[in-house]
Formats: sequence, C-alpha cells, structure tokens
Amino acid sequence: MNILPFVSLAVAALLSGCAAVAEAPPAPAPGSDQAPQAQVPLDLPPVESGLTGELLYHVMAAEVAGQRGRLDLAVENYLQAARLSGDPKVAERATRIAVYARNDQAALDAARVWVDAEPDSVDANQVVAALLVRRGELDEATERLEHVLQLGGNGDTNRYMLITTLLSREQDKAAALEVMNRLLARRPDNPDALYAFAHLAYLVGDYDRSLEAVDQALALKPDWSVAHILRANTLIRQGQTELALTELGKVVERYPEDSELRMFYARKLMEARRLDAARDQFKALLKYQPDNTAATFALGLLSLQLNEFNEAEGYFKTLVKRGDRAAEASYFLGQLYEARRKNDEAMNWYGQVRDGDYLFDAQMRIAALLAKRGDIAEARERLNSIPATTNQARVRIYLTEGEILREAKQYQEAFDLYTSALEVMPQNVDLLYARGLTAERIDRLDVLEADFKAVLAIDPDNAQALNALGYTLADRTTRYEEALQYIQRAMELRPNDAAVIDSMGWTLYRLGRHDEALKYLRRAFEMLNDPEIAAHLGEVLWVTGDHDRARAVWDDALREAPQHEILLDVIKRFTQ
Repeated sequence: MNILPFVSLAVAALLSGCAAVAEAPPAPAPGSDQAPQAQVPLDLPPVESGLTGELLYHVMAAEVAGQRGRLDLAVENYLQAARLSGDPKVAERATRIAVYARNDQAALDAARVWVDAEPDSVDANQVVAALLVRRGELDEATERLEHVLQLGGNGDTNRYMLITTLLSREQDKAAALEVMNRLLARRPDNPDALYAFAHLAYLVGDYDRSLEAVDQALALKPDWSVAHILRANTLIRQGQTELALTELGKVVERYPEDSELRMFYARKLMEARRLDAARDQFKALLKYQPDNTAATFALGLLSLQLNEFNEAEGYFKTLVKRGDRAAEASYFLGQLYEARRKNDEAMNWYGQVRDGDYLFDAQMRIAALLAKRGDIAEARERLNSIPATTNQARVRIYLTEGEILREAKQYQEAFDLYTSALEVMPQNVDLLYARGLTAERIDRLDVLEADFKAVLAIDPDNAQALNALGYTLADRTTRYEEALQYIQRAMELRPNDAAVIDSMGWTLYRLGRHDEALKYLRRAFEMLNDPEIAAHLGEVLWVTGDHDRARAVWDDALREAPQHEILLDVIKRFTQ
C-alpha cells in the first residue's frame, strides 16, 4: 500500500496536538513484508524536481518503497536524500516518513537536516525539540523551544500555546513540564510564560503547580479571563467546585462586561445543577450582548428544563427569526409543544429541522407523534424514509417501529419486524431484548427465554434481561426457584430499582412467601406509583385478607390508569 500520502499526519500530530489526527499503525512483525495500513489521505507538497545522480536514486527508491508499503526502505532512502541535498523540503519529507514509521532516531536525524536548512522554521524546531524530549535530552530541547519563542519576539502568546500543546502530547509528563519550567525560569515575570506553564501543569495533572503559576500570572494581569478560567478548572479538578464557583462569582462582579468569563461561569453553574443561578448569568450576559446566540440558546434550554415554557418559546423563536442555530431551536420548540400536548404544532416545528445534529431525532419524533394520533401506516412510512447511516441509527429505527406496533397491539407484526432486524444484526442486545418482550405477548415463551439468555451470554450483568427473564418465569411458569435466582442477580446489580424490587415481591408471592412479598411490593410501590406494581400489591393484600387496603390501592391506581390491562384483570379476578 502507498503510505506516502499519509505521513504528514504524523508530524501534524507532533506539532499541533490535533485530536482528529490519525495515529500511525503498529509496526509490522519482524521479518514481515507487510506495511502499516493508513486510513486518511493527505497530500504532501511535491519534492523539487531537477534531482540528479545519487540524490535522484535515493528519492526514487524512497517513493517506490513508500508506494509498496516498505516504510523502512522509504525512511532509509529519504534520510540519505536529505543528507545529500540539504534541501528543506526533502528533509521535511524524510522527517514526516520517519515520524510516521515511529523511527525516532531517523526522524531526529532528518529533522536536524531540516532545521539546519531552515533555522527559523518554527515547525522544524518544534519537531526537533519534541524528539529530544523523548530522548531525555532536555537541555537542547529547551534551547530549540527558546529559539521558537525568540522568533515570536518573546511576547507572542500563540507561541507559548504552541509549545504547551506540543509538550502536552509527550508521554514523559515530568520531562515535558521540566522543559517548560526551564523556559519560565528565563522570564519569571512574563504572564504569558506563567500561564503556559500553568496550562501545561494542568494538562499533565500537576494541579498544585498549576495553581501556583496561574496565581502569579493573575497578580501581573488581574483582568485576564483565560487565567481565571484556568484557575477555576484547576480547582474543580481538585474537587473544590464550590470554591471555584464562589471565586468566579466574585471575579464576574469585578469585571461585569467580560462576556467570556461570564459565559464560562454560567456554564459551570449549569454543570453544578444550579440552574436558576446559571439562568441569571445568561440573562446578565444578554444585557451586554443582546445578540449573543450561545446565551440565548442556553436560556431556552434552561427555561425548558425549568418548565417555564413561555420563556423558552421566546428565546427559541428569537433564534429562529434571526437564523441563528435555527434547526436546533426548531427541534426544541418541537419538544416544548410536545410537553404542552400540542402534537400537531410539535410536528410542524420538527418538520422545520432540515439539517444538523437534530435532523434524525426530529424525524423520529414526527413518526412517534403520527403513531400517537393513530396514523400507524404513515408513521412506519416516515421511519422507513429516514436515512440511517450507522448501525446505531438503524437499530433506533427498528426499535421505534417495533414499539409503535406494540402500542397498537400488533404484536405479531412487531415480532416479525424484530426477527427481520436480527437477521441483519443477530448479536444486537437491544433488538434481542425487544423481541423477547414481544414474544411474551404472543405466548412464544421459548423465544423469550432464548432471547433473554442470548442477551445474558453477551452481557452477563444486564439487569433488565435478568429481571425480565426472572419475572416471566415466575409469572408465566412454575419455575419459581429458577426465577428467584435471576431476580436475586438483578437485585445485586440494581438494589434500588423499583421494577426489580416489584419482581422480587411477585416471585416471593408465587413461592408462597407472602409476608416477604408484601415487604418488597410495598417498598416498590412507595418508590414508583405504577399500575402494574399496584396490581401486584393489591393481589397479595387481598390474598392475605386485607381486602379494604387492596381495594384502596387498586382504586387509586385506576384513577391514574383506567385502561391498564393487568390492573383491570386482577380486579376482575378477585372482585367479580
């Protein structure tokens, strides 16, 4: 395979710290002719033409070796070409290929040729420095990075951040921090240098030194918002969230028009679930920046979370009118109108989401709402028209369509749908679980048991499958002891899950252990006022002679769920 189009990615990783850069593949086994396989193409600048003699031979040999996937020969020949020519482009290419091949020695040799040819190249100096850090040669690494800083006039904040990013990627964090410390020692009163050291210390997890340096930076530049943000983040990493929020609040009061700082403070308040306080900060931000899209959007979300629908509607409609994050705003307007039970309006807003991250979810919600109003065929047609580019998306469509059919009591069709889906994705846990639940409704307990056991073979700690299998065995068979074992395992995994506690109570009831059953069923009902739990609790109360209490439980449940099948069935069996 031709590896040459990919090698610049490796140096990009070395220089930029970009998380999206593809990593080099593992080296081939000794004696193997197989080359690493690369994934993402990126063109390299062409080597200058006009090469002759020995130099031309090495360049051509390197190119051919690269096309055949022989990294070792490509590195060897390009390094020779770099040494012979002294050409910076040839040396750069040799460096890139060697870095990609994870041949640090060859990369350093080539990078030295590169930096000799272009002594003021920031990239060349940074590559040499990074490779020297890996070798533990910190003195020369420091000098290379010092030169990078001097190229920026010793006051270029971006140069400090380039160096921070470069060093943060090194595995030897202590060595990386030591190099930055040496650079700082030459300019101890430079706030940019102090911040760069603090930032690197934060990135490598040395929070005490990070705080010490950022405090010194803030003493020199008290209004520096990014330094205040770094200090707050460091405190939060240390588990001092309250102190961080308190300090941020004071700083925001001191610099009320600093939008970056206030935005950060508001977001941290949101993360701490202090929603009212966060909303106040976003509102204050809008006073200074009425067209701030991020603040307007955040206020819409916060108002929605706080069930203040009128305010949320105003913020989202403002965004739609301005054309700012309109697709996202339309999606949440759909959510808002669903919460108001105005489903036609909700579908209208979902329909206005025509692109972006929420397009798939918007289409799914339209299908669900169509089904809710009884348009099952149209809902299914809508689902089948949604582009599904991933297996996860396909599974969601299958599950939603199956649930629509189940809600319409079309259990056989739902079962057949899940079966078709499992032919494509036979090991999908969600599809197996969904078909297992559906199998119970058409009395295919053999399929139910097989599907739930298949789930447990893939995921032995799947509490939902353990609970569903145990409950069904207790409810629909006489295999009570086996059922109890499954429920006990589910209880170990989810001791505070009302559904599991209900299953334990029901299984104990089927075993004739009524007093124990009541204890679990009462606890489950206190945790979750669910009609099925009410049906179970009422039945055990009735069987143990407490008819009045049983009737009271059933009557309360009927007021909330007058059409619930299990509840109606148990009342009919015992009272008619």
